[in-house]
Amino acid sequence: MNHEHEIQSLCENVKLLRMREKLSRKEMASRLGIGVFSLTKLETGILPPRLTCQFLFSIHAKFGVSPTDMFTKNGVCANKGESESTVELSET
Repeated sequence: MNHEHEIQSLCENVKLLRMREKLSRKEMASRLGIGVFSLTKLETGILPPRLTCQFLFSIHAKFGVSPTDMFTKNGVCANKGESESTVELSET
């Protein structure tokens, strides 16, 4: 079974969430309990090999986004009634 679409949605939603919260990569990584390198990989569409599902629980606890929403296109935006276009993307 190929879950490429869900993984792509997860990666996009991590970045959208960081942008929505106006956090730097360092701040976001710290809140999720992962390294900046792992966060950068996620935001570019690559799942780090040592990443566990614990970071999904951290997203839910710290930002109120369910793990299910993280695997849905624009799932982060659906939580706050935003559209993807309202979140300004930056690389900071």
